[in-house]
Amino acid sequence: MPRPINTSNRRPERGSSLLEGALVLGVLLFTLIGIVDVGQVLMLHQGLAERVRAGARWAVVNSGDEAGIQNVVLYNTPAPDPGARPLLGLTPDMVTVTRSGEGTAEDRLEVRLQHYPFRFFNPLVQGLYTARPIFVAMPMEGTGLPVAEVH
Repeated sequence: MPRPINTSNRRPERGSSLLEGALVLGVLLFTLIGIVDVGQVLMLHQGLAERVRAGARWAVVNSGDEAGIQNVVLYNTPAPDPGARPLLGLTPDMVTVTRSGEGTAEDRLEVRLQHYPFRFFNPLVQGLYTARPIFVAMPMEGTGLPVAEVH
């Protein structure tokens, strides 16, 4: 035969569910903010990598100068309108262009984006951080070994 429940001997547990809920909610919020931070970093890095790739590709195809390459990375066009704002908050000093082996079969162009700052949303990881450098190296088109003439 089951024993009757005696409520007079129970300890008061009214606030325990509220405390447990607050702890679980805190962990859940920090986890969700962390997921958003990771997504932000991945999306931003992919966007920056695409900008650098576009600048290098434009330079390789058009034999562009350094200013034109920087403009393609910053504004998505080699000749931006006056007063145009750079994409993703980039600045010209973040973009460097180097060319090596000019006039040889090893003629390559490297476009590098560095010192890009970003912030995390998570209050546990506060501060301004600098992204790792992103660089793209491509062989220049139309250079290299001379083409044999056909008679």
